[in-house]
Amino acid sequence: MAANRRIDRLQNDNHSMTLLRAIQVAHRYTQRAQAVSLIMSLVIASLGVLAKMVYSPLLPAATIIGAGWAGVYAVALAPRLGRYLRTSAILQEMLDVALFGIPWNAVLVGPQLSEDDVSRLSRRFRGDEASLRDYYLVAAVNGPYDVLFCLEQNLAWGSRVRRRFADLLLSFVTAWCAAGIIVGVAVGSTVSDLVTVWFVPSLGLLLYCSAGARAQILTTRERIRVVGLVRALMDDSSAPSLADDKAFAVFARQVQDVLFLARRQEPRTPHWFFGLFHDDDIADFRYKMRALEQRIGIGH
Repeated sequence: MAANRRIDRLQNDNHSMTLLRAIQVAHRYTQRAQAVSLIMSLVIASLGVLAKMVYSPLLPAATIIGAGWAGVYAVALAPRLGRYLRTSAILQEMLDVALFGIPWNAVLVGPQLSEDDVSRLSRRFRGDEASLRDYYLVAAVNGPYDVLFCLEQNLAWGSRVRRRFADLLLSFVTAWCAAGIIVGVAVGSTVSDLVTVWFVPSLGLLLYCSAGARAQILTTRERIRVVGLVRALMDDSSAPSLADDKAFAVFARQVQDVLFLARRQEPRTPHWFFGLFHDDDIADFRYKMRALEQRIGIGH
């Protein structure tokens, strides 16, 4: 097995940095599409309430707009978001296979993006390039433990963040529905009025949040299931796949397939949300990295 720090060197070279810039741009597209969907859903959800409070003849229009927006989101915006997701997932896949030395799965993923497409996206990056360096925490251990630890980061860290975001979305849906019922009871609204004024105009918002939460929960469950397999292999020094390059490549490719499918289903959480817990999360994984290095460091 190849030893030590290969990933650490490769992740900061010109090729990896170009891919990382392109990945950030592709994720920015998906998050902008999400932001537009959320803002529009919030605005339209508020129309019914405003119409009831300010000018009741607008209620039928608010109801129609709310139902129409739900249809537009399902038919037009969701497929476009899916295309953005595929691009970002393929770019991440290109980075990971280059760093981890595993084969490309053309059957599942399809072809890699062309070099000119990668360059085009990379040139649109406007952030701080220093923030992209050292993308992975790389343990000072012999291969394939370095790859396994990076796979564990992708699975475990991602599941943490996505589960929190799913909980946030579900909490918002619950609070919105509860607020509608409370307001309706307080003003003596009938069930018909409550549905017309509150729930139909907010249909797009509820669809957006509930679909997003469901996708995050599903991908989190898969990540948690597979990270258990990765950790079990890391703990079993006698496992045949740790001593056989071909066997390990098959295992790593299967794990990577799960990651690709998860990335296709739902985009990254918003940057601000990820940042809320970043310091605590990275401290946990650094502790895990140091424990791994002490147990099976280079030369052990």
